[in-house]
Order: sequence, then structure tokens, then C-alpha cells
Amino acid sequence: MQNIIEIKNLHLGFNIDEKYYEAIHGVNFNLEKGKMHAIVGESGCGKTATVMSIIKLLPKNAKITEGKILFEEKNLLDLKERDLRKIRGRKIALIPQDPMTSLNPLYTIESQMIETIMLHNNADKTKAYEIALKALDEVEIINPKERLKAYPHELSGGMKQRVIIAMALSSHADVIIADEPTTALDVTIQAQILKLLSDIKRMGKSIILITHNLGIVKQYADFVSIMYMGKVVEEAETNTLFRTPKHPYTKDLLAALPTVKGKKLENIKGAPSPITKPVPGCPYHPRCKYACQICTCKTFDLVLQKDASKIACRLYE
Repeated sequence: MQNIIEIKNLHLGFNIDEKYYEAIHGVNFNLEKGKMHAIVGESGCGKTATVMSIIKLLPKNAKITEGKILFEEKNLLDLKERDLRKIRGRKIALIPQDPMTSLNPLYTIESQMIETIMLHNNADKTKAYEIALKALDEVEIINPKERLKAYPHELSGGMKQRVIIAMALSSHADVIIADEPTTALDVTIQAQILKLLSDIKRMGKSIILITHNLGIVKQYADFVSIMYMGKVVEEAETNTLFRTPKHPYTKDLLAALPTVKGKKLENIKGAPSPITKPVPGCPYHPRCKYACQICTCKTFDLVLQKDASKIACRLYE
């Protein structure tokens, strides 16, 4: 399969109290055309920072020091802001994390959608209105004409998320970044939004799904990258990862999932270290039951396995 996005050796950090701390340590990531690739990990592991580097929507104190992000044979990190704006939203669209705050409460859905569509499609107002109606219909919003007249506070959380997805679809983007798209939504609405994303993938779109929910990943994603403290520690096809997890962190995450009734849940002892206190060697070694002396001083790169998975661990070198 052909890759539509390739992240190569990405190093990114943050300036905190006039000192630079690296948070992303040489991440490599490929998104195949027409696939959904999930990035999974605990809060603060670098999922969002890695993906937001693609469209350069990073905090002011963030700094990329090394790496390439290839899209349509261009390194996005070399583009000037005006050139990146032609790609951001138009070819690579974002479904942000919180539907409650992603829409401006002072403007109707119509005005916000039409402004976005006119910007990314070079369409006049009449054409933009038609595109907005079609996009709302594609995300299964009933009475789209009435919804366009509404203000965000008049819509439910699930309805707002559908509007945001419709805005992403209206640009005809090839890649959609979904950053925790079901946050703050109840379970029923979560299922509807995820089915919608799955339907979008069947349209030929490529999706990066940022999540910490392995249950969602198992059901919807084609590929998975497991991140821990700024590094990808395991990457595999979804079925392979759930059938034969290899990295100790992946095994611990899956052991903590509620599965069989009456099964005691395992917890992962300790917590990730903050970026201001980097861990030497393998970042997971303070919490890993398989750690030995070499893990405390050596870092491990992803190594290709016979089943096509990639693991960064001494056990699989």
C-alpha cells in the first residue's frame, strides 16, 4: 500500500522556564491511503504533539529540532505558513478533541460552515451553502436546513461533533486527523461517531485516530502505534497487536482492559515521568517487570518482526 503521510525521525520539545525539554524522541510513523491508523498511549505521551506537527498547530513554546513530514512529496516542515494554509483544512482536515468548545458560540452553524467552505473550496456563498447541506446530510443530520440556522448551544454534543466532521468532509480532504473524537460524549453517541468515521474511511479517506481507548482501536483501526513518553514502542496491524502483543507496555495496557466478567483487572504501577525529568535508557524500565540493567542505560529502536510488527524492546532485538 502507498503511504499518504510519512513522519521520519521527528524530534520535538518545549521551552519551559527558559530551558528546552525534548518530548518527542525520533518518532517514525506512516499513514497508508484509505486506512485508519490509531495512535494510543497515556495522557502526555506525545500522541497529539506528534500528529499536530503535521499541520503545525503546536503551542508557541514548541520547537521541532529534527525530522521530516512528507505529504504529496513535500516536506511540510519546510513550507512557509502561507503555503501550509493551502494544505491545512483543505487537504488535511482536523476533527478537534472537544466538540463543546470547537464552534464559536456567537455565530450560527451556517455562517461558520460557509466561511470554512468558501475558504477551502474557492466557492461563492450559494455554492458553499449547497456543499454545507450535502455535508450535513452525509453525517446523517436530520433537517440540515434547520440545523444550519441554529447556534452551537442549541445542539447536543453529538450533533456538534457531527457538524465538525461535516466541516472536515466539506473540504474534500484526503487525510482526517481525529483527536479523541468521542471525548465527553456518552457511549451511544460515541458508537455513532465512530461508525461515521468508519464510513468516511470507506469513501477512500485516510484517518489518524488519536485515542487512549483500546476498545475503540480494536473495533475500528487498521493499524496501531503504541506510544510511551515520546517514543513509539510498538507498531502493528490491529489484529496482530491484540492477538500477540509484544512490548511489555502493550501487554500491561491490555491486561488493564475489562474483558471477562469476574476477571481481576491489572494495574500498571507507577506513572510516566514528566518531560522535565527524562528517564535514561528505555523510558518504560521503571515500571517494567522485565527490565534489567541494560534497560536502564540503553534506548531501543523499533525492530521489524516476522509478523510485520515493530517492537522497541531488548526482548525483541
